[in-house]
Amino acid sequence: MDANLEYFPTLAYKRSVLWMRSVLSGEKERLDAIAQKIGRECALNEDNFAEELPNIIHFCESYQNAFMRYLAAVLPQHKSGIQCKAGCGNCCHHFPMSVEPFELIEFYAAIRKSPNLLSYFEECLFRTKTYYTLLEKGTELGEEDPEDYALVNYFNKGLACPFVFQSGSCGFYPARPVTCRMYFSETPSEFCVPEHLLTERNHSFIVYLPDDVEEQIADVSAHYAELSLPEGLYEGILALNVFEPSFAKMESVLENRNE
Repeated sequence: MDANLEYFPTLAYKRSVLWMRSVLSGEKERLDAIAQKIGRECALNEDNFAEELPNIIHFCESYQNAFMRYLAAVLPQHKSGIQCKAGCGNCCHHFPMSVEPFELIEFYAAIRKSPNLLSYFEECLFRTKTYYTLLEKGTELGEEDPEDYALVNYFNKGLACPFVFQSGSCGFYPARPVTCRMYFSETPSEFCVPEHLLTERNHSFIVYLPDDVEEQIADVSAHYAELSLPEGLYEGILALNVFEPSFAKMESVLENRNE
């Protein structure tokens, strides 16, 4: 199936889309109310970030669960079947972009207590520098699409995501962003490698959401604008380290509630 085609509106599809719309509309209404109360265009800022963290993470979990329900509805429509299996990890060599700010926050919350956190920062910095070096090179070479040039050549370098184990499994699988959940392949994993990526042997694809749902996501993410978070996973993790005191404060509050 062409990834650009719309999925057939089965009952499961309709229900999953309605659920996603409901989750997003509820969060937008909540954020709109906060913005109105504090008299600002954006609901979230440095002043209320720590206070809102539990709500952000709760919403993100609901959003990702809704996306998984959407996947369950649409993937069966790929008649050739999905060849992706646990431990593959080939798609985890791409440079992850288009990560929503609330997903960055949830992912950072998941990794921040890891004993490997410093190493994660170093690996994220290295990969971010590598990508932007390629982006600059693509611009200098006069490539028609420097970003596409950078993404393809980054994948060719074979840099695995720092959060993936040597076994190919994700170390923070439950918190992975939607950009990591939307890649699939109808062909075996041996064709999801640089030498076959742009050939007919590779039938990988991305599962897109309906346009109106994408607009809802953008409306929710707009409330995070004052936090100035990048859309890349790696640089987003680095940027969120500035907010570590807020995460620590949230953790302390939650611990006190449980006592």
